[in-house]
Amino acid sequence: MSMPKEESLLLQGRWSVSEECLCASAPAASVSFNATASEVSFDIEGEARFLFEIDGKAVKYETVNDRRKLSFKAPKDKASHTYRLVKVSESNPGKICIRGIELGKGGSFGPKPKSWNRRIEFIGDSFTVGYGVEGKGPEDGTPFEKTNASKSYAFLLAEGYKADYQVNAVSGRGLVRNYANIVPEWTLENLYEYTMMGTPEQEKDAERWDFGRFHPQVVVVFVGINDFQGEPPYADVGKFKEAYAKLLDKLRALHPGVKFLLVATKTWPNDDLGGVVESIYNDQVAAGKNDIVYKFVYTENTALHGHPSEMSQKELANTLRPLVGRLGGWLSR
Repeated sequence: MSMPKEESLLLQGRWSVSEECLCASAPAASVSFNATASEVSFDIEGEARFLFEIDGKAVKYETVNDRRKLSFKAPKDKASHTYRLVKVSESNPGKICIRGIELGKGGSFGPKPKSWNRRIEFIGDSFTVGYGVEGKGPEDGTPFEKTNASKSYAFLLAEGYKADYQVNAVSGRGLVRNYANIVPEWTLENLYEYTMMGTPEQEKDAERWDFGRFHPQVVVVFVGINDFQGEPPYADVGKFKEAYAKLLDKLRALHPGVKFLLVATKTWPNDDLGGVVESIYNDQVAAGKNDIVYKFVYTENTALHGHPSEMSQKELANTLRPLVGRLGGWLSR
């Protein structure tokens, strides 16, 4: 099985691209292409759940646990269709690699699907990943079984606005302090620099992300739950605010004209996050920044391990949609 030319593929999310394979760790990372095919097959290595779509409609979920060939029937009309494979599970830590794509006898790739003129980046944790969203209760299944990034507010927002996207989110990680202080050296502040945020703690020479490959117009920053939730000690507020402001300045320098939506929610047991992020927002406004909006949100955390349910993720997307639209200037288009 061989890889098609990159020019035929539309990649969403951060991907490491070579002639031999495509590798990613991000939730909701996807590959799309136009093709005529009798069958669509992927040679995939890693551990992940995938959603396969034809012409924007969900067809089937499949799971890879090591290395496996995934094969899907194509429409029998011999016409060109748009195919998309979406990685709906999380690789934390780890990655997946697509080592080949085949189209069956007589199949051929068509022109690359068009990119949209709207671009959104999401930076966050398990709420943004869609962690456990399919769980019908706090102990219903495992994270691998019940996480579905295609049902997260981030994916729903990107799809609703027909926007190119990146979901740069890792469960259990905070900006400067991870949940229960796990792997303390690999916070979002550090992981954000890498192409595959699930690999640096495994791979000594993990690939650094080239920020010139994707320039978002709007960045949704929903971080800090793990900094200020669970068992103490929590993140130092001063260090958190400093890292947050540094991230915003970095993104402004990388993506001139970018706009920000800062999001916070209730944290247990002290409910510190909202006040801290609101103070960051106020500091930014006082410093003359007019590229920024703040929103406190409420979620119904009835899914796996106290995470937002499918309905709650939809409500979150609906709450943030007009704010993202105003920031991007997309409401009247």
